[in-house]
This record gives sequence, structure tokens and C-alpha cells, in this order.
Amino acid sequence: MHTIDYSIIGFYFVVLILLGWVLRKRASHGLDEYFLGGRKIPWWVLGVSGMASNLDMTGTMVIISFFYILGAKGFLIELRGGVCLAMAFFMVILGKWHSRAGVMTVAEWMEFRFGRGKQGELARLLSTLATVITTIGMVAYFFVGTGKFLSMFLPFSPQVCSLIMIAVALFYTTLSGIYGVAYTDLFQSLLIGFATVFISVKAFISVDYAAVQAMTPPGWTNVIPSWRMAMPSGYEIYNLLGLSVIFYFLKVFIEGFGGPQGYTAQRYFSVKSDRESGLLSMLWISLLSFRWPFIMAIALLGFTLGPQVTDPEMVLPMVLVHLIPTGIKGLMIAALIAAAMSTFDSTINAGASYLINDIYRKHITPRATEKQLVRASYIASIVIVILGIAIGLVTPTINAIWGWITMSLGAGMFIPLLVRWYWWRLNGYGFAMGTAVGIIGAILQKALFPSWPEWMAFLAVSFISLCGMMITTLLTEATPIEVLNNFYSKTRPFGFWHKIRQGFDQRVIFSIRKEARGDLLALAFAIPWHLALFLTPVHLVLHYWSRFFLFLSILAISSIGLYFFWYRNLDRDYLKE
Repeated sequence: MHTIDYSIIGFYFVVLILLGWVLRKRASHGLDEYFLGGRKIPWWVLGVSGMASNLDMTGTMVIISFFYILGAKGFLIELRGGVCLAMAFFMVILGKWHSRAGVMTVAEWMEFRFGRGKQGELARLLSTLATVITTIGMVAYFFVGTGKFLSMFLPFSPQVCSLIMIAVALFYTTLSGIYGVAYTDLFQSLLIGFATVFISVKAFISVDYAAVQAMTPPGWTNVIPSWRMAMPSGYEIYNLLGLSVIFYFLKVFIEGFGGPQGYTAQRYFSVKSDRESGLLSMLWISLLSFRWPFIMAIALLGFTLGPQVTDPEMVLPMVLVHLIPTGIKGLMIAALIAAAMSTFDSTINAGASYLINDIYRKHITPRATEKQLVRASYIASIVIVILGIAIGLVTPTINAIWGWITMSLGAGMFIPLLVRWYWWRLNGYGFAMGTAVGIIGAILQKALFPSWPEWMAFLAVSFISLCGMMITTLLTEATPIEVLNNFYSKTRPFGFWHKIRQGFDQRVIFSIRKEARGDLLALAFAIPWHLALFLTPVHLVLHYWSRFFLFLSILAISSIGLYFFWYRNLDRDYLKE
């Protein structure tokens, strides 16, 4: 790289450090300010921040590798997590259910659902441990992918490159909490936006599509998968791609109806109303759509490099090295660093909130002052990072850890997280046991059967979790009725709540059912809207005009449906009708 490129990256780091220093006072007043911004951060800032948090550098490298190997079908593999399709469920239903609780973390929410007795405390503790384990795994994922990318451009080893990034992000995140996360993400989104538009336009204009088609396998531009694919070495677990896609959709529905976790849930706990919850989700999804033409564009440009590309996970840095001019290259790398930073800072801030709010304040120092809790949050962030780095040092590939986090480890928590909303009889003991055996099962699967396909790991771990949850729930007492009444009246969920509904006025029951019918109808438009929003620009970059107009038509029809069945109802209060 040229000195100009290094200067741009250095300037970017300085801006992040200064923002963290300036915002530190706003976050120092207490935990509510530090982790939720006092619920005063505008919804559109949270939406932009959420989008930036999903655009990590490491995940982008992985997804590009799938697009490089499979073409448009690579999109289907990332239904496992990268497409963020669960956001459609959060936009219409689960986001507002979270914001109605008035809590700080998903773990604290467990006492809202299961009470403050032993079962609520146990569920809260297991939820905390599960989230912290996932957070540590995400730090390891960040450590491996960031180093692999930056070592192509900086004169350091991958480990040193990752440590530089982590040091900067840890500095502004620990000082300024959610304020630093949200407002640095806002700045970083400008860089990300520039990168996505520049690369997409460059590929659209400059790529020789006839030459690319001669180099790509048949069906490379087709998003419809074959049941069986001949995948290259290292990607054999996707040979049965059709079967994998079925389970990815299953995973999306479980995750979507189970609700957001980690830093995603933190945004919904930070908003003021159902309306803001829906609007931040819509903005979040809409901005995420810029990622997909960028990914397809990089994959196309990668083919123009011919045999220089030997590792699919290195297509992104290879394109930047060989095809991007000086100055623009520095901006592009800064944008990708911004994507990585945005994911890292959100993950760390959310993970620390669980350690401090749900373990330290709850069980260790319940009389600690707000300033003491904020200082303890600094230490919690550092501890999570150190553990994540240790795991990252022994992780072989980016995709190995991402697949385990999204499919195997996620499966260990998905079933209890799903059932908690829809079945009144699930108690805190059942939730805790289902989560515990699920996580243990995921860890044992990784240690004993690391070569299992993701769908097989997902099924096995989910079944273990389901058995542990059901057996424990049915052998222990139900959650106190007054706790369930409070939860049902505030959250207004649908599902198997017949025993609880008996104590409510019929007009209330009618309004809850009316809201549920409207939400499910809106969801039927939200899912195709989400998919078409992402796939339309992908096929535009590909010059695949028939598919472009097909997805554009789906996008238009689903947008009209969302307007009439969702957007116009955002201000509606069914209980007052």
C-alpha cells in the first residue's frame, strides 16, 4: 500500500479514539446509560448501528468465498445467519415484544417471564452463561478473520493485526458504552456505504461477463440449488446443499420466532415504543441490502484475477490488492475495518452487560454504586476479549467457527428461546436445563464430531435441548400464575396460553388475537420483501435481467402488502379499541 492509504487508515483510527473519549462522560452516569443510552438514542441511530454491526469483515470474507464457489447460490448458505432473515420476524413481531418488557438484557428478561424466585434466577443465570459463551466465540471469530485480512496490507503477522484492531475497539467501547457503539457505527456506516457503492458500480461497469461465464461452472448465476453439489476441499459439508438449505430455513423460523439475542436484543431494549421497534428494524434491513451487490461484485472481480486466487476466503483482500487504486484502496480497507469494528464493539458491549447486570450486580455486589458498576464493565469487556483471543489462536478457519456458532451452538439455545414465548407451562427450570444440555451438546459435538454437516449438528443438538427442556419442565412446578399474568398482559403473545387467558376480560383476549392475526399476515409479506430486497441488486450486478425483474416485482408487491398490513398499524393500540 501507498503512504496515502496508511494515512487514511490511521486517520480513521484517530477519529474512533476521539469519539470514544468525547462520549465517555455520557456513558459514565450508570448502567442504564452505559448499556442502553438511557433509552434516549434515536431509533434511526440504533437502526444504522444495527446494520453496521451485522456487516463484519470476517463474515463478508466467508460469504464472498461461497459466492465465488457457487455464484448466486452462495446466498442460500448464508440463510444460516448472514442474510439476517430473522430480522423480518423481529420487525413485525418479536422486536416489539422485547421493547415492552422494560429490561436491560435477555437474561434479566427471564425474571420478567419466570419470576424472581429460584426458577427465574436459574433461567437468568443460564441465559447469561450462554450469551457470554457465544460472545467469546464471536471474539475468536473476529480475531481469526481480521488478522487473515489485514495481514495482506499491514507489515505485521495476522495475530498482531488483530490485536491492533482489538485494542482500538476495546478502548472506545469500554470508555463510552452503547454511546460509543452507536455513534461510531454511524460514522463507520458512511465508509461502509462508500465501499459498497464503489465496488458494485465498478463490477457492473468493468467486468467482462462473457469471460466470467466461460470460467464459472454451469448454473453459477442461478440462485436455485441442485440437491447435491460437488464442493471443493474444505467445503464438503455443503455437498448436500438442497438438504442444508431446508435446515437453514428451519433454523431461520426457529430463530425468528425465538427473538433477538445479544447486541440485537440490546437495540430493542433501548427503544421507547412498538413503533420505534418496527422502524429501526425496517431501516436495519433496508441498509443491509447494500451488502449483497458488494459481495457479488467482489466475487465477479475475483474471477478476473484468474489463477492468482488460490483460497476462496482470500478473494476480498486479493481484489483490493490488485484491482483498487491508491487512495481508494485506503478508504476501502478503512470501510472494511469499520465493518469489523462495528460488529466487535456491539458484541463486547452486549456481552459485558450480561456479566455485570446479571452476575456481578445480581450475585456478587448487589449494593455497588453505579460508578463502581461502570468500572466493573471495563474489566468485564477486557476479560471477554482475552478469552476470545485464546480460542482464536487455536481456530483453523473462519468458516469453521462461524458454522459452529450459527448452527451447532445456536441450536443449543434456540428451542428454549422459542418455546418461552408460546407455551405457558414452560418454567425457568425447563428453560435452564434445555439451554444447559444444549450448550454442552454443542461443545461435545465440536470436540468429538467436528466433521458433522451443519444440518446434522443442528438436529442432534436441538433434540438434546428439547428433551432436557421438556422432561425438566414436566417434572417441576409451573411458574407462579401472577408472574404469567403480568407477562401475558404486557407482552401480549400468541400461542398456547389458554390457561392464562381464562383470567382475562374477553375484550382483551379479542384484541390480542386481532393483533396476532395482523402480525402473522404482515409477516407473510415481510419474508419475501426481505429476500427480494437482497436478491434484486445481486441480479442487477450480474446483469441477469429476467431474474432482476422477477425479484423487483416480488419486492414491489410485498412492499405494498407491508404498507397496508404492517406500516399503517404501527401506531395502533389494539387494547384501547
